[in-house]
This record gives sequence, structure tokens and C-alpha cells, in this order.
Amino acid sequence: MESDSEKWLAYGGEEFLREIGIKEKQNILDFGCGDGAYAIPAAKAVGGEGRVYVADKDGNAIEALLNEAESRGLGNIFQIPASQRLNLDNNSIDAALLYDVLHYMDENERKNLYGEIHRVLKTGGILSVYPKHNKSDWPMWNLSDRGIEDIIKEIENSGFHLERKYRKRLMHNGRNETGTVLNFRKISFTVAFSTDDRKNLNDSHFGSAKFFHIYEFGNGKAEFVEERENIKVEEDESIKGGDPEKANATAGALKGVDVLAGRRFGPNITRMLNRFACVIVKTDSVENAVNIVQGNMNRIMEEMSKGKDRKHIILREQI
Repeated sequence: MESDSEKWLAYGGEEFLREIGIKEKQNILDFGCGDGAYAIPAAKAVGGEGRVYVADKDGNAIEALLNEAESRGLGNIFQIPASQRLNLDNNSIDAALLYDVLHYMDENERKNLYGEIHRVLKTGGILSVYPKHNKSDWPMWNLSDRGIEDIIKEIENSGFHLERKYRKRLMHNGRNETGTVLNFRKISFTVAFSTDDRKNLNDSHFGSAKFFHIYEFGNGKAEFVEERENIKVEEDESIKGGDPEKANATAGALKGVDVLAGRRFGPNITRMLNRFACVIVKTDSVENAVNIVQGNMNRIMEEMSKGKDRKHIILREQI
């Protein structure tokens, strides 16, 4: 009779990983991989054109994993050091697994790891977390006083958006059991703020601004990238629903931008929503607007994901 572990490695693990979003040809990171309970099924799920990078401080576990991979003819598993700086390129990973590993790290170590995973994940990439040993599931060590909501908050504060929470059958220490799995998406987007004087949001609608200040948001931070001058187009205000030529000109000036933020939008907002997320910010200065957007990254990311079903968002300063 097959054991739980044998069934898991034969088919159960691969089915589980596909259900949480792992696909063929992807590059996966399994940090704290142990002896391969998830790395082996991941290597099967991504296939020969995908890669699985594994990291663990337990050398014996890594050796057992690599031996198991060789015995199964899996040549797509690659070891990297379990160090504070991951030996992976920026934006190179489709999904990262943190399964039954967070309780070994203190808060600062976890924060550093989230930052590194944010760096190596592609925009929209998956961070999948199994926070075993939190205070409601065999509490132990550094997670013994942290509940699921605490863990969600600390990960979201590192530039991720909680996409889904699962209760699923999975593998823990060779046994099949039910656990909570948290799937996050990497938040990273570029925002254009409309301004005439380079300090305050312009009083008129977004498309009439003289300049756009471009900021990159990610990993809980906002960084100024550049200033772009608006393209001058004489707008035909008689056209119901806005002048499409003006909308196209503004969009052309904002290539590579994901989100538009201003005090007001004109009738072209419907056209702009087909290409961008649009945010009305109830404040005066660009600096305040940047801070407000930074505090609402999860909400903006959620609206961005709706595609052509997007609606505009109204944000205000918190009093």
C-alpha cells in the first residue's frame, strides 16, 4: 500500500500545485525546500522547459532532494544558497513557495526574504505561503504569537496583494493533512500624476496637465522616475464622451504607465479606463497624492486586475 508521501510525489503534489497556479514552462523558487515534498512535484508540473530553484540550510535535506530528482529523471531542479540575497535575477521567477519555513525566521529575516522575493518575482507573479506553526496551527518558535491575519498583513506590507486563501490537503513532514495556504500577487505598477506647476495636482482634468510626474510603486516604496511633458492637442469639446484624438495623444505620452492619478478626469475617462486604472485623488500636492496612492496599493492592484471592467477609484487623505 502506498504511503501518503509516495502518493503525493506520484500525483497528489503535482495536482495541488496546478490548483494553486503553477503552470508548464514556469520558473519556480522553493525556499526552505527540505527534502523536496514540493520541489519534486513542481519540477514535474513545469516540465522540461521550466526550472525549479531550491534553497535550504539543511545540507542533508538538499542532498536527499537532488538524489530523488536524479532517480526520477528530473533535470530541471537547481540549488541556490539559502542566503539573505537570493542568487537570482530581478523579475525572473513566476512563482515562489514558502511552505512550512517562516517559523524558523524572526520578523526582520522574514521582511528581508519578502523583499528579495518581491525583487526576483515577475510583476503579477505568485507568492504562495503555507504558514505552518502559526498560533492556531501547532504554534512554534517565531510564529507562535502570529495569527493568519498577522502574517497576511506583514506580507502585504512588503508589496504583495492577497489574492486567495485556501484550505487544502497538503504534505507536512511526510503526512497528508489539511492546512491554510495563502496566495499573493506581486504588486508593482507605474503611476502618472498630473501637474502644471510640478508641485501640485492640476486643477483641470488629467489630460489637460502640462506635465506628468511618473512614479514606480513596489515593495512598499514609491520612487520618482521621470517627468514627461504632455502632448499638445486641440481638443474638440463638442464630441460627446470626449475627443478620441486627445485620448490617444495622452495615452501615447504615457507608454509604460499603468495608473493615472489626478484631481479630476474629463469625459475621456471611459476611454482611458480601457488602458489604465484611473484614480481621483482628493488632495492638493503631488507629494500627498503619492502617499495616498502608496497607502492604497492593494486596492489599486485589485482594480487593475479587472481589465476592461475597471471603474475609477476615489481616494482621500486619512484624517
